[in-house]
Amino acid sequence: MTHRTRTVVASDVQIVLNYFGRCPICDHPAHARHITARFDDGGVESRTIAECGGWCGWKGPVDPTPMTGDTAVLTRGRNTIASATSQPDARPGGSRRTVALPPG
Repeated sequence: MTHRTRTVVASDVQIVLNYFGRCPICDHPAHARHITARFDDGGVESRTIAECGGWCGWKGPVDPTPMTGDTAVLTRGRNTIASATSQPDARPGGSRRTVALPPG
């Protein structure tokens, strides 16, 4: 059996606007982000991660079920982080950031 390490080629991070969970350690309000990673083998994985808004620094995966409505409300814009092997753009610092708005 051959073991191959996958490489992330792009990732998207969106804030979950209607997540109202609390930190399981210190009970401060938490905020959540939905992260999607694309790999060089064509695979895609996504996960919702929450982070404590207080002092303890807790961070971990959470159930993406929001507290209001049936679906998570994500930010309209999307930050796309290209892989280190892609060509940088012409902006100072060579960073690559695209913002995509959903149709409609």
